Amino acid sequence: MKDLAEKCIQFVGGAENIKAVSHCATRLRLTLADQGRLDEESLLALPEVLKIMKVGTQTQIVVGSDAPELYGIVSQMVDGEKEDGPVSAKKDKTTLFSKFFDACSSMFTPLVPAFTAAGMIKAILAILVAFGLEKTSQEYVIINYVSDTIFYYLPVLLAVTAAAYFGCNRYIAAAVCAMFVYPVYTGMVSAGEPVSFFGIPVTLFNYTSTVFPTILTVWFMSYVEKFARKISPKVVKAIMEPMLTFLITFPVGLLILGPVGAVLGEWFMAFFDVIDSAVPFLVPTIMGAFAPFLVFVGMHRAVGTLETMQIAQQGSSAISGSGQLPSNVAQGAATLVLSIKSKDEKFKPLAFTAGITALCGITEPALYGFTAKNKKSLLATVIGGAAGGFYAGCTHVVRFAKGAPGLPTLPVFISLENSMNLVNACISAAIAFAVAFFVAWLIVKPEEIR
Repeated sequence: MKDLAEKCIQFVGGAENIKAVSHCATRLRLTLADQGRLDEESLLALPEVLKIMKVGTQTQIVVGSDAPELYGIVSQMVDGEKEDGPVSAKKDKTTLFSKFFDACSSMFTPLVPAFTAAGMIKAILAILVAFGLEKTSQEYVIINYVSDTIFYYLPVLLAVTAAAYFGCNRYIAAAVCAMFVYPVYTGMVSAGEPVSFFGIPVTLFNYTSTVFPTILTVWFMSYVEKFARKISPKVVKAIMEPMLTFLITFPVGLLILGPVGAVLGEWFMAFFDVIDSAVPFLVPTIMGAFAPFLVFVGMHRAVGTLETMQIAQQGSSAISGSGQLPSNVAQGAATLVLSIKSKDEKFKPLAFTAGITALCGITEPALYGFTAKNKKSLLATVIGGAAGGFYAGCTHVVRFAKGAPGLPTLPVFISLENSMNLVNACISAAIAFAVAFFVAWLIVKPEEIR
């Protein structure tokens, strides 16, 4: 694996060309300073590399289930080979839309395992309550607050990944953004008394679980750090650069960027609340139908980032998971039909394995290996996913944590207040499976399977 990591770094232009490293279940995601230095042909020649995807400034290397392990090695090599600072790059010609989703994916993807762990702990807690654990018990209180810590301290954790994306010192960024959740500040918010800083009023917001205040503050800090580095004399650079960076960034973040980011976050949540109230079936139906195409171009993680923001700030979301669950189950059903109908004895077990994997929430093997090559099965996936997504939307299914949307992660739909949420999530998955299986069985002919 170390040899593969070294070659991946070499063929994307070296560690100095890598701005940020992240991963999902099957892909190593590299944000490059200069895409022109990418040697795609050499990468594809590596036996472990299945596909290369380009989304905005991000290069996604599909390597299958080894992606998390490869990420760990590559990230260590990159951190060890270059200084923690900005990388020079050619002028970026990607659209603002692509830049936004590229940034979101780069910042949030490294945090997904922590979100998943916290969410599954919440699900376990809900199960324990259902079996008699009292909410007033110390056990409940401890488990609950432990699972909440990642959301409470999200500004600090996000500061680290945002600094990696913007190319500035991640530890100073974390220290600056810690001011948003420091007990003295949260105490000021709770007290509600007017606060000023050298005569300038401080707008008090509860920044726990917020996103935009941190991103804006670290973005501003990346420019301040460059300025501080430029004007600091070499003899005192080690002291003066971090001091100036901190002293300039924190008042701007506290007085301007934090409140602006908080308002942006409120607008963002309000936008999706309006959609969910007016046409609740719309987003889950669209996600249920088109999730395979988002996966194919590598945009599913970026869209999932929007869901992460909503879960962090509101505790639940219907943006992505409610539609992706039926879509993934539909993908599994359509792939299983290919396995059953195929006359190729080598094809059958491979398709069966990919189908089961899709039911568990990982669809790349099924999509790239089977349904994309058998267009009728892909059509069945779209129809089944849309049907399941429509039901999920009509019944207001939401999920309370991240995780690959599949049968093993159904507990993330458990709600202590609404027991039907999990039931309706299961029904949406069953509808998706039945519709996709039935449609694929009708339209896929054995002789067409390849």
